[in-house]
Amino acid sequence: MQATNGSAVSFRSRGRLIGCCMALALALAAVVFAPAVANAQAPPTTTYLALGDSISFGYTAERFNIHFPTESPSYFEEGVANYFTKDLKKATEVGKTIRLVNDACPGETSNGLIGENEALGGSTSTEPSTPPGEVQGPGDFHPCAYTFEDHLPLHNGGYYNPETSQPVSQLEEAITTLTKPVAHEVKAITLNMGANDELAAIKECEKEVQSEFESKGYSFQPKEPAPGGKVYALTGKEPEDKKIEFEAGKSCIAGKAIYVTIPRIVKNTEDVLEKLDTVGGYTGPIMLMGYYNPDTFVLEGTDPLQEHANEELAKAASKFSNVTFANPFPVFNKGATEKAEQASICKYTEMCNPNVQVAGGSPAGKDGDIHPTVAGSHVLARLINEAYLANPAH
Repeated sequence: MQATNGSAVSFRSRGRLIGCCMALALALAAVVFAPAVANAQAPPTTTYLALGDSISFGYTAERFNIHFPTESPSYFEEGVANYFTKDLKKATEVGKTIRLVNDACPGETSNGLIGENEALGGSTSTEPSTPPGEVQGPGDFHPCAYTFEDHLPLHNGGYYNPETSQPVSQLEEAITTLTKPVAHEVKAITLNMGANDELAAIKECEKEVQSEFESKGYSFQPKEPAPGGKVYALTGKEPEDKKIEFEAGKSCIAGKAIYVTIPRIVKNTEDVLEKLDTVGGYTGPIMLMGYYNPDTFVLEGTDPLQEHANEELAKAASKFSNVTFANPFPVFNKGATEKAEQASICKYTEMCNPNVQVAGGSPAGKDGDIHPTVAGSHVLARLINEAYLANPAH
């Protein structure tokens, strides 16, 4: 019995000793392998860089009006860039830790996105900075009036160069992000630009035609977008003279679009894409966003102009092996009839939002905000994701 009891005590002691050794071994293993486990659970942070205007920013007039004057960028996080970020997080090669760096600026033109840095394709402005609420003119290369003139905050950016005390453009910010020595590798870039160039051209035509009619009684505008032009004489009484003035305005818009505005947008787009490569050293996927036309029925006859702009942008994208083009026009402006196209515009843009209608606008109740609805932003994100998946650089 004593021998048996003694053996039992010895066995229990050995058991405790083995247990202690195992615990120590497990503790050491935890110390040794903890970094490997941590690294496996937390892949390196990567960056998605969004460049563009109010569409990439996530702006809508209604949100702006509701929150004014406390325009926190956090109120504008239901845009295409946010939804595309969610798509990127599902891509295993990018990882779940990708972060959105949204440099987009509402109201930005293609000139302003580049800025005044001539080394990056910019130019010294021949016009003063854009006053608050005005459309930036073609000779104005100052970046981002939304923040530098209107003093409204951005998601990211709004910086001044410490050496020159001059505003930093989106392109300059992007190149800094691409070249600064940090571990947050840029895995994707989206770019949308040029819609505000088009809006500025429309404003120019409105002023030009009105001024000519008031000073001369007629407007010298091409009937078709071709050199030469045709005189539209102001004859008759209302409403006939207004009809003539409207036709002259349409001709002006078409002529400027084809011969001035679209070529400028394409050149600036190619400059940005080229500088992201040669100066920023970026060869990863870039998704270039095209245009839809919210003003189809506000400015009749403008669908062909927007389709032409998309064709030219698609050609620009094809010159770069890492750029793919996302065209929203077939979705936003789809429909075999005017009624069907109007329904698409109402669904995917804020044009039919009753809270943001232009006073006296036409068509009545459908002349609102050109920006995408939440549904429209989801569509844009889907199209960009398709372009990303088709991009050979991803």
